[in-house]
Amino acid sequence: MGLLLGDVLSASAERHPESAALRFGEQVLSYGELEGRSNALAHRLREVGVRPKDRVAISMRRGLASVVGITGIMKAGAAYVPIDPLSPASRLEYILNKCEIQVLLTSRERLCGIQQVLSGGTPLQTVMIMDGAPPPTDTPSPRIVDGSSLSRGDADRRPDVHIADTDYAYILFTSGSTGSPKGVMISHRNSLAFVEPVADFFAIGSEDRLSGVSPLHFDLSVIDYFISFKKGASTVIVPEVTTMFPAKLCAYIEKQRMTVWNSVPSLLSMMANYGSLADHDLSSLRLILFAGEVFPVKYLRVLQRVLPEAKFYNVYGQTEANSSTYFCVDTVPDDDTYSIPIGRTFPGFEVFALDENGRIISDSGEVGELYVRSDSVAAGYWGESEKTQQAFVEDPLLPGREGRVYRTGDLVSLDEAGNYLFLGRKDHMIKSRGYRVELGEIEAVIINHRSVKQAIAIPLPDELIGNRLAVLVVLSEPGTATKEEIARHCGRFLPKYMVPEMIEFRESLPMTSSGKVDRQSLARLLSKSQSERKNSP
Repeated sequence: MGLLLGDVLSASAERHPESAALRFGEQVLSYGELEGRSNALAHRLREVGVRPKDRVAISMRRGLASVVGITGIMKAGAAYVPIDPLSPASRLEYILNKCEIQVLLTSRERLCGIQQVLSGGTPLQTVMIMDGAPPPTDTPSPRIVDGSSLSRGDADRRPDVHIADTDYAYILFTSGSTGSPKGVMISHRNSLAFVEPVADFFAIGSEDRLSGVSPLHFDLSVIDYFISFKKGASTVIVPEVTTMFPAKLCAYIEKQRMTVWNSVPSLLSMMANYGSLADHDLSSLRLILFAGEVFPVKYLRVLQRVLPEAKFYNVYGQTEANSSTYFCVDTVPDDDTYSIPIGRTFPGFEVFALDENGRIISDSGEVGELYVRSDSVAAGYWGESEKTQQAFVEDPLLPGREGRVYRTGDLVSLDEAGNYLFLGRKDHMIKSRGYRVELGEIEAVIINHRSVKQAIAIPLPDELIGNRLAVLVVLSEPGTATKEEIARHCGRFLPKYMVPEMIEFRESLPMTSSGKVDRQSLARLLSKSQSERKNSP
């Protein structure tokens, strides 16, 4: 076992340097080439002042250069801090200041959009352009340098840097959909504690081709790249524009002969809905991994019917602790209200759930909050000591024990087979008319209506009853259902106090950069709309 995440790449490059590490459209980068380019970039970063334990930001669309970027940063002894290339300048500025970042890797395209940040007000000293010579600029500070023309003489050796496995490999900032973004600090040890056993669990081999569809700032990308590197497999990077067109995405999977797919369920749902699955040969896929949100079973049935030989896994976890549990989905029951379990723990992980009285749940039907105990549990949140202390706590089952456990905030129960069932977030549990209401339960019922593609439940604060319930619905085809029909559907499966008072149809829902529905944005829009209606004459 290597001590550092970069060792995973170097070991595979030494074993089979000619094998394809990355594929991107028609471009292929071998392990030997990726090793050499990342070594050369690490030396270049050292030349511009990067030192061990520094934080280096990277803001680029996914592609070959972005993977060279993150591996080169780690080989320079620094932690990479990925920033969504489509994020507003204010968010970029926030992260640069928060992590005291002096070096940023980006593209010519992205440089044009961050001029107001580059004008000053951040610790940034150097911007490195990774896809060609820097364009002329009048900005005296920070300096703009070329990161694409690297010295071939530096490709054969890694820089001589000294860091420990407890130093940070990367810092991932949360999407901000549930509040202020927090930078989760993941050490080399944390990441390897996940990468190595999970690569073995899924029997990833050198012949596999894994999808590279998740952005670098989303933790699913750890599976896409580092689990692949661990086993000498190939990662097929999916162009961002391709994910916008489900039929093109299916065609890309077919052409590239992918064997392992890993994404949020929304992408799979899009393929089931609009991917023209019957027109494509996707038989190369042996594993379908989905994570990050609830997968509507009506779409899962479609995919299982088209891919009868593939195994489908619900992979559950958090950025703060990597993925900790899994459930292999066999046959989905005919019941459209069926909720896919999050299952059992991966090797090397321990999870437990405590009820409101601090007792561990062990029987079917009991409800508790889930905790994770593992070497994969992060050190905390960058510069957020209070939030760190709230989420990373002393083990309640082993007080006085060295180390901390992660308190997830997720409510779970056990089914009769001993699988964990995800019930919802503690912060999505609201009160309405004195009743406790789980928003996810409402969404699960509505999404299983035959005409519904997406649904999101939003609480609207009300001083009289606590919260009123609103639901925003995207139909598969406009006009295929009415508000009254959706309300009647809810009434058949939900108690009266959980039936939404307000149902609105939308053409689409705003999404975060990680592919999840942006609840915070919707809550602000609905609250503003409700306030305007109250104040109108």
